[in-house]
Amino acid sequence: MMKKYLFLLSCFFVSTLTNAQQFDTNKLDLYFSSLEKANKFMGTVAVSKNEKIIYSRSIGYCNFENNTRSNANTKYRIGSISKTFTAVLIMKAVEEKKLDLAQHIDKFFPSLTNASAITIGHLLSHRSGIHDLRMMKITLTGAILPKAKRK
Repeated sequence: MMKKYLFLLSCFFVSTLTNAQQFDTNKLDLYFSSLEKANKFMGTVAVSKNEKIIYSRSIGYCNFENNTRSNANTKYRIGSISKTFTAVLIMKAVEEKKLDLAQHIDKFFPSLTNASAITIGHLLSHRSGIHDLRMMKITLTGAILPKAKRK
């Protein structure tokens, strides 16, 4: 019940911001200040309208050891969240009939072993049999080369 309440409250908060005639940066500053004070959020937020950033705020530290605060240019390690974005973009391409989940990946990665047996669906569901793609370098032409070992 609490999750449903928080979800509805969040939807109301976002809808009031997007439907308002004037964008109230003071409300956002208060909101993010309270999150920062309670140690509930760390990162950078940007709101844009008509392709222009109308609000930006960085909260927290990019380096605790050196007590360095984050800023708009801080690069974050986003980890596994990129998988979600990739999956959404692929499914959007599937909806638009630009890709098919049953399509084999040899068209994109011709030098990958077994590429003719691996589908886009396999990649999305982590069933491709590729063990560690991070150990490979993929060129713009789709060629896959082993990465140099670090010393």
